[in-house]
This record gives sequence, structure tokens and C-alpha cells, in this order.
Amino acid sequence: MPSLDQPSSETVTPTRDHDDVPASDLGVESGDLRSTADAPTNPSRMLEVAARTADELVANARTEAESLVSTAQATAHQIGEASRNEAATMADELSRTRAEQLAEIESERAAAMGQLAEDKASLEAQIAALRDMEADQRARMRQLLTEQLAQLDAERPVEPPDGTD
Repeated sequence: MPSLDQPSSETVTPTRDHDDVPASDLGVESGDLRSTADAPTNPSRMLEVAARTADELVANARTEAESLVSTAQATAHQIGEASRNEAATMADELSRTRAEQLAEIESERAAAMGQLAEDKASLEAQIAALRDMEADQRARMRQLLTEQLAQLDAERPVEPPDGTD
């Protein structure tokens, strides 16, 4: 194989002339070629066919690119919609869960407040009983002390009045 860096001593000779190229290899119908008398125009005809083919390929590529872009946009739109739907579902679920938690907390708070009210009533009843007991004890102690003072006063001998005091 000859290197590209060194000039080759071999000359390449084409095996067939461009005028001998069949019309089917050029991508044209045989009716498009006028005649062999137009042989000098065959290279220009080949350029025309090549340009037309290039234009068709570019048009096909553009059509395919537009199709790919359209498909990508549709897919992106579907993914966006799915994401929005999932976000809405999650938000609804979060809202429902929060409402359930708030209801549970409110129920627990109401139960705790009820228990506290019962405890308060019980403690107030105990305080009232203790106050009654205290009042009863004071009354008994007062009565006992009064009786003892009366006994002390009754037991005291009466001293004769002495003028010597």
C-alpha cells in the first residue's frame, strides 16, 4: 500500500470512463439521458444529478431531523405531564396524610384534656375533703382546748382575798 507521505510511482488509470457509467449507477432513469451525442454534457448532467441527489438527501435529513425533534418534544411533554401528575398525586397524598395526622393529634389532645379535667375534678374533690377534715380537726381542737381551759379554771382553788397583794 503506498504511503500518503511519499509520492507514488504508480499511476492510477481508471478502468472505465465516466461516459461509460450506466444511468442506473447515477441514480437517474435511462430516459433522462438524451443520447450518446450529448456525451460532452454527461459530466454536467452527472453534476446536476449529484446536486439533485444531494438536495434530496438534505431534504430527507431535514425531514428526519424535524421528525426526531417532534418526537423528542412529544416525549418531553409526556414526561413533563407524568411528572406533574405524579407531583399532584404526591401532594394529594401528603395533604391526606397530614389531615389524618392532624385528626389523630386532635383526638389525642381531646383525650388528654378530658383526662386532665377528670384529674382536676378528682384533685379538687380531695382538696375539698382535706379542707373539711382540717376544719373538723380545728373545731375538735378548739373544743378540746376549751374543755381543758374550763377544767383548769374549775380546779383552781379560790384564794382568799388577801389584802396584801
